[in-house]
Amino acid sequence: MPDSIVEGDDVDLAPVLCLALGPELTIAQAADTHALLLETLSRLDGRQLSLDLSGVSDFDSSAVQLLLATQRSMRERAAQLTLQDPSAVVLAALRCYGLDAEMKAFRPANEAEVGEASEELPCQ
Repeated sequence: MPDSIVEGDDVDLAPVLCLALGPELTIAQAADTHALLLETLSRLDGRQLSLDLSGVSDFDSSAVQLLLATQRSMRERAAQLTLQDPSAVVLAALRCYGLDAEMKAFRPANEAEVGEASEELPCQ
């Protein structure tokens, strides 16, 4: 479950709600994570959402589905979802599922690591 929910400001000065997730984002946590994301989305009040994924060590297809659903919900609200410092595990999983274009839409803070993650962790 989340380490913290932090309100802050983006470089564009748009209000941002930051939600830390992890360390595990797998099918075992999917229902709880889904409920947390739904609650968070209901409290955005026009703010952007940033998911801190820096501490994620386990990440599977259910987590990918949750990220895509969250991104879709944010687009419906004309808001931006940002992944803050996604771990190498997250980046590698997104690449394995063919979501390289979606990774750009998520605007990860450490885009330079995308290439590194591709070589560090092979698709399994």
